[in-house]
Amino acid sequence: MKPTAPLSLADHRLLELVWDAQPVSSAQLCKLAADHLGWKRTTTYTVIKRLSDKGYLKNEAAEVTALVDRAEVQRADGQEVLQRSFHGSLPSFLAAFLQAGTVTDQEAAEIEEMLAAYRQRH
Repeated sequence: MKPTAPLSLADHRLLELVWDAQPVSSAQLCKLAADHLGWKRTTTYTVIKRLSDKGYLKNEAAEVTALVDRAEVQRADGQEVLQRSFHGSLPSFLAAFLQAGTVTDQEAAEIEEMLAAYRQRH
């Protein structure tokens, strides 16, 4: 079963460390969190426990691994933002980025390629 509990910014930050280092000992993860996030050991263990309870991490025999992959979490995050901020409208979501002028020509070309590939599949 896929976890569906929402993730906090702290959850995301720790998941990024786990994805990059897994499998990782909880002690090493505490060191990584201290070095990269400025967290204390107790903070790291609190977030490990929370993510384990939510079904995103497994902490067994002091070894931490992710139970979901990065792409799966990114897809869920994207859907959440789309629903929350744009009432599920992908065109409104894209318009916000285009109006802000934050899309490079390279990114626009990549988006066009994704749309063309999508059209061929459907």
